Amino acid sequence: MLESVKPLLVVLVLELLAFAVVKSTCLQFMPAQTFARRRMVWLLLTVAQFLSPNIWVFAALALPLIFWAAARDEHPTALYLMLLLIVPPVSVPIPMPVINQLFELTYSRILAMALLVPTVVRLIRAGSANHPGLAKVDLVLLAFGVLQIAVYFPYESITHTIRRSFLFGIDVFALYFVFSRGAVTKEALRDTLASFCLACALLVPVLAFESMRGWLLFIGIPENWGSSNAFAYLMRGGSLRAQASLGHSLTMGYALAIGFGWWIYLGGRLPSRGPLWLGGIAFWVGLFAAFSRAPWVVAAAVWAIYMVASPTARRHLLKVSLVLLVIAVPLSMTPPGERIIAALPFIGTVDQSNVEYREQLATVSWRLIQMNPIFGSPFVTNYMEEMRQGQGIIDIVNTYAYISLFYGLVGCTLFVICFVYPMGRSAYAAFQARREAVDDVNLGIILVASMIGTLLMMATGSFGGVFEYMSWVLCGLCCAYTAAMFRLPQAAPFAGAAERLKPLRQA
Repeated sequence: MLESVKPLLVVLVLELLAFAVVKSTCLQFMPAQTFARRRMVWLLLTVAQFLSPNIWVFAALALPLIFWAAARDEHPTALYLMLLLIVPPVSVPIPMPVINQLFELTYSRILAMALLVPTVVRLIRAGSANHPGLAKVDLVLLAFGVLQIAVYFPYESITHTIRRSFLFGIDVFALYFVFSRGAVTKEALRDTLASFCLACALLVPVLAFESMRGWLLFIGIPENWGSSNAFAYLMRGGSLRAQASLGHSLTMGYALAIGFGWWIYLGGRLPSRGPLWLGGIAFWVGLFAAFSRAPWVVAAAVWAIYMVASPTARRHLLKVSLVLLVIAVPLSMTPPGERIIAALPFIGTVDQSNVEYREQLATVSWRLIQMNPIFGSPFVTNYMEEMRQGQGIIDIVNTYAYISLFYGLVGCTLFVICFVYPMGRSAYAAFQARREAVDDVNLGIILVASMIGTLLMMATGSFGGVFEYMSWVLCGLCCAYTAAMFRLPQAAPFAGAAERLKPLRQA
């Protein structure tokens, strides 16, 4: 435990400083009491993960704390995204007699059991479970889930089928359900976006520290919990790829790319442009510290789409582009700038083997997809030995290829519809709102831009971890935005949550 104290102290100092810096800005989007409660939960969970000898002790502390906070938060979706990035990915089986294991316990499932499942119950009781116009997304997502279970059903026990059905329910459908039904007001949507930006901002100084000192601060937690990562220290061009609490620089970079996009929208609503620019610079400091190329492309794409499509941002496109050019040209002549240019895909010279691997993966995947084009094959990796890397794994770093290989073109079609249909609905809702409020239009545009960025990311990364959860979050948020614009819900489902709990606390 003593070896965990030093990184804990460093993380606490960095995060407390970050909380102090961003507090005044955060209070523009959430009440002071809510900010204070979320900050307390964040810090307590941070301390708990470093000092807990195993995941069971952490779960015993985290479950009641998160449940308590969720019951008092008017926007549980905001709380979820605030807490999503705290703990590294660790997976430990829950032992059970006869059936060997119940399922694997992860931090995301602790969040699901303590926050998502109770919120689903609250939504159903509040009458917010059914939204006209969203049933199509529900059905497509359920069809995708049924297909995943059906493909493996002939080759596994009924126990395993039940387990995978349950995990689809809490890992995917409950997450989508809560965000599509629980953030159906513009206030809730903005609070949700702001809370995720806050979570990302808290990790930026940690990423900068890791990159400069060459020390991964969170690496000891998986080791203590029995899920160590022997390949955690990833280098690129002689620089450590920082990862903070997300377990991989690629996942960390994606989270920052989406957070950067959301901050463009939120920062534009502030009376002063100072926080917008400072926040944007901070996000890119984190992106460069993570040193992952695909998130750079995603962040740039989200920015470009928003700047071109937003009625307000479009007026500043030329000025902003000139400022960025003035900054980029001298920066490119410095040693850090030269390292960044050398790491760029296709035009750079660093780690081009990764690009070649992806090209080879596309060729091999397409050949195998043609062998089982309709429903794929659960044994497809038996024919992909040529793709096995030095780490001993076959890394299918293309989500569309992965889905098509294992679940066929039918599965890939259902999967893509889950994201494209809500995105199209959001774009239409934003277009319809153009005569009412420009800010409502901008909110829809940034969600659409983020979804497009996520679809781009799927072509270059594996679907898992925070990347997977944020993809389903975006699916739900697009549905929630459509509901908010078309006035489908009559009231915020969690309005007055703290007030309703007062009599219970007094009793």
